[in-house]
Amino acid sequence: MRHRDAERSRTLLGFPQVRAMHRATLEGPPPGPPRARWLPPRPSRTRPSRTRPTGTCARPCPHRPSPAPACAGALRERRSSFGRFDARREVSAGHLSSVLAACAGTRLAGDTDPSGEHRLARLYVFVNHVAGIGPGAYAYDPDRGDLRAVVTGPQGPFLQENYFLANYNLEQAGAVLVPTVRTTAVLDAVGDRGYRLAVATAGAVAQSFYLAASALGLGAGVALGFDNVSYAERLGLTDGDEAPLLIMALGHERPGPADFRHEIA
Repeated sequence: MRHRDAERSRTLLGFPQVRAMHRATLEGPPPGPPRARWLPPRPSRTRPSRTRPTGTCARPCPHRPSPAPACAGALRERRSSFGRFDARREVSAGHLSSVLAACAGTRLAGDTDPSGEHRLARLYVFVNHVAGIGPGAYAYDPDRGDLRAVVTGPQGPFLQENYFLANYNLEQAGAVLVPTVRTTAVLDAVGDRGYRLAVATAGAVAQSFYLAASALGLGAGVALGFDNVSYAERLGLTDGDEAPLLIMALGHERPGPADFRHEIA
């Protein structure tokens, strides 16, 4: 099948800088040795604050991850929970652990990491309504299954104030997951292709998130309309090169919402 662009605009505007950027991201790695070692995400440094916990701040998840049920339709049943989150039903700690583990296990195949040994994305989670876990912002350690408290206390007002759209009430979500990528380190390692790699990693994590939530019968929603600078400040990431790329809301939905049954339309 031969592909051909269909264009109906009377006037086409071209931007050389954009085209040059696209060409650069499609090229191979720069010649010679990498400009920096390929590094997985490093632990973030936290700064003292009146809202930050004192003493030990690493804690294991209260429960082991809940096994996802065999669900042949999980892939087909994925959808966004626009306006459906309901805080009256808490998310279980096991379900949250399952979703975190699924997202942390996401890998991208390719020449940049043939063995799949590097974990590009690091996960943080804002807990609103999760059984057995107090409200706060946590860093997730996938190797230990630990949640390390970064900020304690209710996070609903912060989440809602720093979300630009109106299709989600983030305070009603049980938790909001935030994947970050060390974009500077990725660019140093593979050149301009790192832009595509960082974005593809975020997209793959989002798909793992939707699939895990669907398999567990939870609502899910991924959004881009958020103030990532405020999130970096909240999580203590301003001194490093970790960049929050998405926010991913997880929780139970209101029972019996109106829905569009496309298969009978």
